Amino acid sequence: MRSHLALATLLAAALFLAAPLASGQAPLALQLVAHGLEIPVFATAPPGDLTRIFVLELYTGRVRLIKNGQLQAEPFLDLGGQIQPVGERGLLGMAFHPQYERNGSFFLFYNNVDGHTVLVRYQEDPNDPDRALPAGQLLLQIEQHFLEHNGGMIQFGPDGMLYLGSGDGGGPLDPLGNAQALDSLLGKVLRLDVDGGSPYAIPADNPFVGVAGARPEIWLLGLRNPWRLCVDPVSGALLVGDVGVSTMEEVTRVPADGGGANLGWRCMEANLCTGLSGCACSSAALVAPTYQYSHDEGCAVIGGFVYRGQDLPGYAGRYFLADWCSGFVRSMRIGHGPATTVVDHADQLVSGSGQPLVGLTSFGLDGRGELLLMSASGTLYRIVPAADCDGDGTPDAVELADGSAFDVDANGVPDACEPALHAAALALGETNLLTYLGAEPGQPVAFFGSISGLGAGPCFVGGAICLDILPFEQSAGIESVLLLGIVPADAQGAAYLPLPLPDSAPASFTEVALQAVAWAGAHGSTVSPPLLLPVTP
Repeated sequence: MRSHLALATLLAAALFLAAPLASGQAPLALQLVAHGLEIPVFATAPPGDLTRIFVLELYTGRVRLIKNGQLQAEPFLDLGGQIQPVGERGLLGMAFHPQYERNGSFFLFYNNVDGHTVLVRYQEDPNDPDRALPAGQLLLQIEQHFLEHNGGMIQFGPDGMLYLGSGDGGGPLDPLGNAQALDSLLGKVLRLDVDGGSPYAIPADNPFVGVAGARPEIWLLGLRNPWRLCVDPVSGALLVGDVGVSTMEEVTRVPADGGGANLGWRCMEANLCTGLSGCACSSAALVAPTYQYSHDEGCAVIGGFVYRGQDLPGYAGRYFLADWCSGFVRSMRIGHGPATTVVDHADQLVSGSGQPLVGLTSFGLDGRGELLLMSASGTLYRIVPAADCDGDGTPDAVELADGSAFDVDANGVPDACEPALHAAALALGETNLLTYLGAEPGQPVAFFGSISGLGAGPCFVGGAICLDILPFEQSAGIESVLLLGIVPADAQGAAYLPLPLPDSAPASFTEVALQAVAWAGAHGSTVSPPLLLPVTP
């Protein structure tokens, strides 16, 4: 099976140049969720929890809590004295029990103080849902002999079983041959029934149940370092992102009934033969990668999730992945063959400063199934539909980053898409500032004011330009408002007019109606929406 799928995978890779967004796929953007985390490596939430996100910090051993959008000072749980924080070791994975709301159980996967990877069950504090009880129940320990290749992902599937990704134990080329050894839990995906026994039960349909010398926990074998995997909640398929050695990165889809599949490491790295022993290179018994890319594009795949949320309907069923070194984020359709319609979102998913993302560590899911993305720098984002206020197909964030749009007030919205006239409440005895955004550089902007309120106002230039602020003076049948000043716009298209007000005013002087006109002739001028502002003493 591996040989013909490998050829199809190569053809798909050769055709990929960064496919355009398909109809219904909105451009994407990053929404800041939290910053100030210490090497966040995973984020999750109990099913249906709409107010909380739980974030793992690799080296501190803390499970941080974000509640109602605020990073809490006190962690949900602190394992700082119980982990070994070095290299790739630390706090690696977390999964809430599908019945967490009822039973309060969750699971953590980490390196203990001896460096071995352990799966431990913990409980929510019954007296405080924002805290966990500190003592846990050890379910599984896997001995580690090297500092790297721990794997780290744990996730429940729609079958209620817990899936665990375990690396080959380290050494760049799996010197102990763990990935192909059925008597070792290293280099595998395990499948456990955490409710059926103590400390766990073996599902009866696991592929190596009853096989002499084989560990019955094994679901898949032939993996190097499955840092992140996911179980599609709809199909039950496993998608495993396996970090390569020096040449290729790969993601492999295994259907829900595909237990026992061999993904080929250490004799295969993606679709390439390594020349190492352990299995027959390109054997039909090996499962070919569904998607792969070379180290010319990145260095370490960050497996993500099949999107099943609500906010990005055009992406339903698409799989997301990223790369640690290059910072790209890609989505694709993954079914029974090679990945199709691969889209690179690197030009959309950029940092707040407009720079490409680097040091991406993991995806996550919030309680609504929306995608989260985090970086080692300590920032957690949510992937959201990109704002495109002018409808030109280029996200606002991209236009602001490349300088084709301006954001003078730094609120993330291009000035050209905002109500053009800005001002705070006007204060007596102060010099107030009126701001017009979105003009052309050097364009004259006229500011008008009235104390009579909003309504049909006077017109100019033969009726081509009309104001929406009521006139307050009539003389010889001519309605008028006060011209406060004319100011040229600066290089960013912003015009500023200082407006001093006296220290005192009649009691009736409680509000001012304002409007501005960016002048470009009788038929090219732009009239701002009017503002009605209170006057404060």
